Amino acid sequence: MTRLIPIEIEDKKLVQLAQLTIDQANDLRSWLPSDSLKKVSLHGVDLQDCVEFETYDYWFKSHHILSKSYQTILDF
Repeated sequence: MTRLIPIEIEDKKLVQLAQLTIDQANDLRSWLPSDSLKKVSLHGVDLQDCVEFETYDYWFKSHHILSKSYQTILDF
């Protein structure tokens, strides 16, 4: 899985869950507290499913990179 590049809106770094695959978005959504998703406006377009990049980055590192390491270990 490729790590997303954040969007900077109002001095905040965000990612939109719509940029992920459905499985990844569902996985991240189930891991997040319910009040973590943010609605932001960018050039008159409302983005409904944004999360702070720091939160996404932590999830990415802890769930996807570590799970691949365990999978590699189990392959032996």
